[in-house]
Amino acid sequence: MSSDAQPALVHIRRMELRIEQQTLSIERLTQFGEDTAAALQRLQLLQRALDEMRIQLGHLSPTTLDEKRPAVDAMRSRLGL
Repeated sequence: MSSDAQPALVHIRRMELRIEQQTLSIERLTQFGEDTAAALQRLQLLQRALDEMRIQLGHLSPTTLDEKRPAVDAMRSRLGL
């Protein structure tokens, strides 16, 4: 795992968290009977941005298949992750 991998993974995780928060916001708006159009549009933009990030940063962030490789554990040990 390169030295760029950790920041890339952090960035992707942060976007996933923002999407989760936006989804919860939409649920709250729905519960209160408020308009969700703008919130839904923002959610779509966040999802598209995450998809683009995964394309651009994918080689820097491990997938679930990468996580299963024995070499990943060895690299993490060396990097102290």
